[in-house]
Amino acid sequence: MKARESELAGVVKLIFQPAEEGGAGADRMCNEGALHSPDVEQIFGLHVWPGVTTGPSRVTSASSSRQPAPSKSLSRGK
Repeated sequence: MKARESELAGVVKLIFQPAEEGGAGADRMCNEGALHSPDVEQIFGLHVWPGVTTGPSRVTSASSSRQPAPSKSLSRGK
């Protein structure tokens, strides 16, 4: 992302959530203002898996985590 910074419109904020499995980390981060200054307009979550090779990402139509939520996404690239 840093290499393509000039191509990005707006602000990109990377958030790393502690205590992800139990959910308490997200509540605390929200309560402490992680989604503000600057405000977050869109957010996408990724689950880091130590056994997955660096570089590629995986998308599945099936559940792959404990509490999946339905979503739609659109990706455009060159």
